[in-house]
Amino acid sequence: MPAPSLMSALARRLLQSAQRCSLRCRFFHLAAVRNEAVVISGRKLAQQIKQEVRQEVEEWVASGNKRPHLSVILVGENPASHSYVLNKTRAAADVGDATVTISHRYTPKEQLKKHTILADIVISAAGIPNLITADMIKEGAAVIDVGINRVHDPITAKPKLVGDVDFEGVRQKAGYITPVPGGVGPMTVAMLMKNTIIAAKKVLRLEEREVLKLKELGVASN
Repeated sequence: MPAPSLMSALARRLLQSAQRCSLRCRFFHLAAVRNEAVVISGRKLAQQIKQEVRQEVEEWVASGNKRPHLSVILVGENPASHSYVLNKTRAAADVGDATVTISHRYTPKEQLKKHTILADIVISAAGIPNLITADMIKEGAAVIDVGINRVHDPITAKPKLVGDVDFEGVRQKAGYITPVPGGVGPMTVAMLMKNTIIAAKKVLRLEEREVLKLKELGVASN
């Protein structure tokens, strides 16, 4: 699972995007009674980020630098992990005043509810389907679902990916919510691509500093 700092950054970016949409669509929101949460599309935001990265990479290569390379180490045969890494491979080819409470998958549900019912933002990455239900969320909260779970679909009789949140139930009560798939997943992949080019630039700058340092030492010795 992504690190907490990355989750905070992703949540902030997702919410900023959704809030901009809400401001643009305020007329329509006032014209009708809201009875469902705004669905935050990670796919749309991820496309925007990947376009930024694509442009940066092309400029980087055009300047005579090697194309950035990303290596992934996959341990085990977890289907969710394979799906996650496959999305990264495809993307690579395409290319303050807050209290934070951290719980885990073994936190008793009633105790967990005491925290989530008070939270403005709930981020779940426990890997338990339907862990977060509507009765655990306060009205208008933002719910970021990071969970990836492969379950059996009784309708299609095929496996499908779901998150930790009871999406259909929670969306009736939350202000913002990310779907699974199509929410945080595409964002983490897009941000990984962006961080790859950032890392490549930092390595080049480090190498340039080392070369400059060696030149200065050569001049000094002469």
